[in-house]
Order: sequence, then structure tokens, then C-alpha cells
Amino acid sequence: MGLITVVLAGVGVLLIALVVQKRWSSARRIAGNLLVSYVAVIFLLGGTELFMRYAVADSATPMQWTLAGKNWIDRYIQRNSLGYRDREWSLEELAARQTVLVVGDSFTEGWGIDNPADRFSDVLGQMLGDDYAVVNLGLGGTSTLDHLNMLQDYPYQQPNMIIWQYLLNDIYVAAESNGYSWNIPVPEVPPLAQESYLANFIYWRFYTPNLYRDPQTGLSQWEWLFNAYDNSYIWGIHHNEIDRLLDYVERLDARLVTVIFPNMDDPAGSIPYVDRVAQAIEARGYTDILKLFDDVAAWDPAARVVSSRDAHPSAAFNRHVAQRLYDDFFAPGL
Repeated sequence: MGLITVVLAGVGVLLIALVVQKRWSSARRIAGNLLVSYVAVIFLLGGTELFMRYAVADSATPMQWTLAGKNWIDRYIQRNSLGYRDREWSLEELAARQTVLVVGDSFTEGWGIDNPADRFSDVLGQMLGDDYAVVNLGLGGTSTLDHLNMLQDYPYQQPNMIIWQYLLNDIYVAAESNGYSWNIPVPEVPPLAQESYLANFIYWRFYTPNLYRDPQTGLSQWEWLFNAYDNSYIWGIHHNEIDRLLDYVERLDARLVTVIFPNMDDPAGSIPYVDRVAQAIEARGYTDILKLFDDVAAWDPAARVVSSRDAHPSAAFNRHVAQRLYDDFFAPGL
């Protein structure tokens, strides 16, 4: 960025010098015209850079690596003392209510959702009222064993109920720990794109598709994940991870509701894998399971996700999930 600034400043100084000199009139005339264009371009680029730097907050994938994504995180993610995107809960509040812990990944944390009140956990809490404390333990980038640790580490009220949000990428830890890795390295971002918000935005718009298809195998990331589920050895390891989480829930003697999200861009292709996970959980006697592939398929693709570049569930779809949870597992008479 410093070199670019020096070069641009040097060009400007050269054009000004040619304009003010008296010796070469033709050069002065050409430089004058170029200087007008130069100033216009500099103002345009400078204004756009300022706009991107201070006004654009974008959750487009990969949000955690882009400057616009960091803007979004800085603007919309506020964490409590435990590190979660949730309010502070007092021991007195929790002791006086039915405590529901909602544990999951970025779908629970609410990536792409500006107002955390629009997440399915918060909407469900509003529906249930003051007799319930619905506590959000969502963290982006986590998987099954992380969720187990998050439950074990929760220091306050033992839950009456756990809502476990499962996404079909949770098998990746079992896959990578056994040599079946997603071999797309994090790119080395050019220096200009590291500092300029405009250049960074343009760079990631062009580069992002490269992150989700392996040039060696031709597999998309979701195809790689589904292959992991189809590998009996890897699935066995992941099945054990699921069992470890269920063992802990059993020791807590808490009610468990599992919400299984499919690939939001391919709900039909997700069905056999959602069913496989659901069957593993049902085999342990936990039958309160919400499988969302039909719900996702019934929604318009543009309405069910945050944006065309962010496949997290939209605020509207989060409200739908909350309504499904309430109707299926909390409504009076259930």
C-alpha cells in the first residue's frame, strides 16, 4: 500500500510539474488533460476506498478472512464473558427458569444475521416467554467434539434441555484426523489486498470460488464431505464422536432436541446423510429430531440464505426454524 501511494503521488507530482513548466507547450497541454483525469480517478478510487472501509460490512464467505467480513464481525458480534454471542445470564435468572442450552456452530451463532434477536434460539426464547432461559452457545467453525466441550465447560445452571444444532460438515474433524483432508490452502493475499478494502473486496470476489473445489480431484467441498460420510471407517469415528456427546447428555439427564441442517444449497442431495445422522441419534433413544431438508427445499433459494455469497440461514428462515421447534417440541400439550 505504501509503494502504491508513493507511485500515485509521484505520477501526480510529475503531471503538476509538466503543467506548470513553460518550456514545452504541447507537453503542458497534454499533462493538463491527463491531470484532470488523474484527479477524477484519484477522487473516485479514494471515495470508493473510504466507502468500503467504513460503510461496507459483508458476511460473504470467507467472512473471517476478508476486510469487509472483519467489518461485519466488528460491527455485529458482541460477546459475553464466556465468549458467546449472547447476553449475560445471572445465576439467579437461570435458577428461576427452565434452562435451554442451544449449542452449535455458525448457524447457531448467527453468522450473516445482523441482529442476534433474529436467530432461531432468540426467537424461540421470545415464544417461550419468561419461564425459560434460552442460552446461545454457538461458535462458528466448531464441530461435534467442540460442542461436547462447550457443554462440559458451561459453568452455570445444569440445563433442563439441550438443543443441538448439527450441520453436515461436522464430520470434517474425523475425516482430516484420518488423512482424508480438504487440501485447499489458505491463499497468501497480495499486500495491496491486505491493506486496501477495495482491492481486498475485488480479490476475494474473484478468488473465493477456488476455495470450494479441489483442482486435483475435481470435488467440491460438499462432495468431499459426503464422501467422508460414505467412508465406513471415517463414519465410524464420527459416530463415536456423536455417541460421546450423547453420553454426556445422558449423564446430565437433560432432554435433547437435535436440529439437523442440510447443505442449504442442496437439500435433496443431503437427505441420505441427514437420515444417517438422525438414525445414529435415534438409536440411542433420542427421538426429538428436526430434519430440515424438506423445509429448506420448500423455500426459495434466495429467501432461505443470507445472500448469494453467504449460505447461512437467513433471518426469515431462522424464524421458521424457531416456529418448527416450538410447534414440534414446546407447544402446550406436548
